[in-house]
Amino acid sequence: MRNKNIKIKTKKHKIVNIVLIIVFIAFVLTSILVGYQLYIRQNISKHIKNNITIEYGQIITLDDILKENDYKDVKVKPKLKDITKVGTHKITLTIDNKKFTVNIKIKDTTPPTLEVKDLTMFIDEEIPKAEDFVVALEDLSGAKLEDVSVEKTVGEHEVYIVAKDKYGNKTKKTAKLAIKEDKEPPVFSGLSDLSVYVGNKPDLNKGVEAVDERFGNVEFTVDDSNVKYNTVGSYKIYYSASDKLGNSVTKERNITVKQKDPTYMINNFPTYSQFPNYPNGCESIALYTLLKYYKVNVTPDAIVNRLKKGDGPHWEGNVLYGGNPEIEFVGDPRAKNGYGVYQKPIIDVANYYKPGMIDYTGHSLNQVLELVKNGTPVQVWASIGMQNTKVCTSWTYKPTGKKINWICRLHSMVVVGYNSSYVYVSDPYEGQIVKYSRSQFQKMFNLFGKRAIYYKS
Repeated sequence: MRNKNIKIKTKKHKIVNIVLIIVFIAFVLTSILVGYQLYIRQNISKHIKNNITIEYGQIITLDDILKENDYKDVKVKPKLKDITKVGTHKITLTIDNKKFTVNIKIKDTTPPTLEVKDLTMFIDEEIPKAEDFVVALEDLSGAKLEDVSVEKTVGEHEVYIVAKDKYGNKTKKTAKLAIKEDKEPPVFSGLSDLSVYVGNKPDLNKGVEAVDERFGNVEFTVDDSNVKYNTVGSYKIYYSASDKLGNSVTKERNITVKQKDPTYMINNFPTYSQFPNYPNGCESIALYTLLKYYKVNVTPDAIVNRLKKGDGPHWEGNVLYGGNPEIEFVGDPRAKNGYGVYQKPIIDVANYYKPGMIDYTGHSLNQVLELVKNGTPVQVWASIGMQNTKVCTSWTYKPTGKKINWICRLHSMVVVGYNSSYVYVSDPYEGQIVKYSRSQFQKMFNLFGKRAIYYKS
């Protein structure tokens, strides 16, 4: 029995030893594994910035937290994009299933961006508020303006504009406030001299304004009590205006009352259109109306056929040749590309059908109109529609080598009436009696050499 007990004890010892060995091996392996994990954790920790400080408004990224970001699986809680408020925030990083805590401090040390402007005010107005001086104010945390303090006296003042955010950051700028008195009265415009005919009264308010620098358009009064509208003479009208502060002004305006402008007109003068048969035959058609007025039996075709004609402008080699309008019609009056003719060839045709045509070239428009006043129609040269024009081409008159400078839009018509403002003509281009501005008519009449012809009565 004793030997049997010994054997049983020996077997138990062996089992215990095996268990101890297994436990030891497990302990060793666990220690190695824990040590390895600790080594890995420490190695990762070396690449993590545990405490980070960034400026408010800056975008946080993993690059701000990891010194080296070679990890494929990095989880962040909460998400970096959700960390926006000023203060200290704790985040958890999970890298290779290991968790790390990082403190992120967001601070606001950036002062507001502030741009101001100078202002001007009048002494009777309210002092501007701080925001009135501000051109631009930018701040991520919502800066507010401090109230301004200015002594309300005439002159130029420095004003300090201060913008401060809720974290104590502030920006201070200096603006100028000019305070002035309003002593300026309204200013009138449109008070040019007037002229009216006896018995007429114009609208004295038309075109007139009284404008105040501050208050804009203001009402005004008109005093024309000294004007005698039924008596020729020169008078003065008085315009008065005041602004809201009582600054007032009175201005004079000259008015002339004159006799009614008479219009002198030769009645029943014939008209005739140069179109469609004579697109460039205004000189011939104007003469035709003159001859009809004097009861001469002639046709437009007969006049055009008798008129001396020369070549239109054409190239011969490198030289542009053409006719001379002083002695012939340049081109063809019936052609759209015809040019024209001056008074002398027209006089030759006129004298064939009715002798006595006078060349009045060189005389002033006033002298021409004096003939019209006495009942004598006068054929003249100017531009179509009295449009401004100039020399537009030049060519050489081959027989003499003379240079011809051609003024475009040449036109001829018959003056049959006038007054101080207008000249009335029988116009072949329009086929009717037309009136033109007297000043513009004179300008074009002079440009074409004051060319005029008429029949001596």
